[in-house]
Amino acid sequence: MEKIAETARLISEKLEAVLNWAVIIFTAAMVIVVLAGIISRAGFNAAFHWSEELGRYTMIYAGCLGIGLALKRGLHVGIALMVKRFPSGVALFCDIVGRILITIFLVVMTIKGIEVCQFVSIQTSPTMGFNMVWVFIITPLTCILQIIFLGLMTIEDIASGIWGKSLALREHHIEFD
Repeated sequence: MEKIAETARLISEKLEAVLNWAVIIFTAAMVIVVLAGIISRAGFNAAFHWSEELGRYTMIYAGCLGIGLALKRGLHVGIALMVKRFPSGVALFCDIVGRILITIFLVVMTIKGIEVCQFVSIQTSPTMGFNMVWVFIITPLTCILQIIFLGLMTIEDIASGIWGKSLALREHHIEFD
């Protein structure tokens, strides 16, 4: 069982590292694009018409991908504050019910996100002209990533024998390098 837990942990860590870099890249792109738009308007009196739109889309991508990282790292503060006040048996029950409800919500959001993508597939972005599916696809992708993280964390918890630790009470090592 420890081998299964270690494999789940390794996959989760690799996916987290990739996602972390994606958030960094989208955030950096957003900052550069928005600054370029500001400088072009203020400094040269000539606006890049696409800068606001691209800045908005990169911000959405960075934020949505960051949601998956927050779930993986147990950083949804409101949940942690509630669960820490419960006895361990109640916390475990809340954790199991919470994981089930989160999974159901994410599956529904994935399905609805795909439906929205199908609906907007005939639209193009106002200034840049690309298909709006590229903007809206982040919703089902984010939900799928969270389902994967939740599944890997559950496998890891069961296989390593720490199932009694809730998502909110798991030990997390967050470093800002």
